[in-house]
Amino acid sequence: MDKEKILEMSRQENKDRDIAALEAEKKASHYALTIGAFYTLILFIWQILVERESNDSIVALFMVFNMVTSFSKYFSFKSKKYLLCAICWTFASIMYTAMAISDFYN
Repeated sequence: MDKEKILEMSRQENKDRDIAALEAEKKASHYALTIGAFYTLILFIWQILVERESNDSIVALFMVFNMVTSFSKYFSFKSKKYLLCAICWTFASIMYTAMAISDFYN
């Protein structure tokens, strides 16, 4: 293929997309997950130090965010590494959700 044909195909694929907005959303979601992880860690440690108990629901919530992100990446890129990550996050989410529910009844 020649260069012009490749460029035209690229333009057709991205015709109704705002590339800058897509990049901004990508960066924002990365920052949100990073800050969310840090915030979750602070809340989790704070509750252990102050109340002398752990809150598994906070950790479960964070794991669900990562599970959804991994599945989204898998469906977008069809990469097995994202599927493996998604399965691991799903397992961890289920485990921490079960622990959080059992804490509610104790």
